[in-house]
Amino acid sequence: MQDNLPTPEALSNEIEQYQVYSRIEMVSIFRSIAEKHSFVTVYFNQGEEFFVTTLLAVNPDFEEMVFDQGADAEMHKKMLASQRLLLVGFVEQIKVQFTVPRAEPTLHEGRPAFRVRMPDSILRLQRRNFYRVPLPQIRPLTCQIPRPDKPGQVVEVRIADLSVGGVAMMILPSDLRLESGMILQNCKIDIPDFGTVTTALEIRHLRADDEDSKNQRAGCQFVGIPGPMMSVLQRYINQVDRERRQLT
Repeated sequence: MQDNLPTPEALSNEIEQYQVYSRIEMVSIFRSIAEKHSFVTVYFNQGEEFFVTTLLAVNPDFEEMVFDQGADAEMHKKMLASQRLLLVGFVEQIKVQFTVPRAEPTLHEGRPAFRVRMPDSILRLQRRNFYRVPLPQIRPLTCQIPRPDKPGQVVEVRIADLSVGGVAMMILPSDLRLESGMILQNCKIDIPDFGTVTTALEIRHLRADDEDSKNQRAGCQFVGIPGPMMSVLQRYINQVDRERRQLT
């Protein structure tokens, strides 16, 4: 289940327009998540730790929501000690993200649970709204991918474009045989002056490259990427976009 975790969005001017402040609308969204039993990922410890839960109840009269405690008691204990939580989920293929100060233990229908206060706003973002930028050829980024078929070996491939949701990579089939749905673990993207992003990548689609038929263009989604690394990506994307706009 953890291979398909939703990942947090780094807040920026580009996605501010997708913030929802209406209390009525937020309650409707949260109730839909609860009714559909959609999974919600709770990130804490500055995005370094997380676990998956479900929303059990929405109580707008008490300004609270109640979530399942989950099976990992130790992780639940750490989460309760955190001063800030970031929660991410999907409802009807729309991503929902919000932050709350902290959680408190409670009971729901006699079972251990935790409750949080309703947030002041939530981010509602459809996957197609990820802002994707083509990368400059004079400063190409590469991704180092550990070969799943040959432990200890790494393949370095060029990244064609990048978003906070994933990347498109140009790959020679002779270097790496890929299939849709495959998860590539511990991939590294070195971004000069910004840092290194280490994450798993899920292969979402493959097709022949329009410019070089020998290459495959692999569209990949980030899986379980930590919040700080998401921020690195967002800062880099913002810079590339600014530079591109100055040239047009």
